[in-house]
Amino acid sequence: MTIRLFRFTFVVMVLIIMNSNYAMSKRPQDEEGQGRKIVLAMNEKPAGETFLDTLNRGKEVALTEKDFNPIVPETTAVSNDKSGGSEIPNGFRIQCFASSQIERVRAEQKIIESKVRFPVYIVFAAPYYKLLVGDFVKRSDADAAVAKMKELGYADAWVMRTKVLIKQ
Repeated sequence: MTIRLFRFTFVVMVLIIMNSNYAMSKRPQDEEGQGRKIVLAMNEKPAGETFLDTLNRGKEVALTEKDFNPIVPETTAVSNDKSGGSEIPNGFRIQCFASSQIERVRAEQKIIESKVRFPVYIVFAAPYYKLLVGDFVKRSDADAAVAKMKELGYADAWVMRTKVLIKQ
């Protein structure tokens, strides 16, 4: 039994070595017998589509000017409201949706804005875009609003502590 296993292993190893030698002999060679490095110039276009091009066809992402604004960490993410509001560091917001795709978050933002009277914010916390609703100073107000969000179909909505913007 061990002799058969040894012979089988030996045959497999010989085939692997022969295959790699054959593949090496088919590579382009330069004057010294070394394989040439293939370099693609920056101005050359690759021939045809790549495998990734075929996978991503029809799923192109359209970016807007908002996407090029610097991303603020979640703890300080407050929209710049020009209406004279002030930031309160210990407030509450409701997180009701998160996705790694900005298009889905924007679509959900439009839906929520049509259903509630609270301000809606998009915050980026790698790798997710989070949809936050409201500017609550009291936890009890946020808890009442999260119950309303759950009635609207956002069963995973929860209250989180963050900086909030209070209009004066």
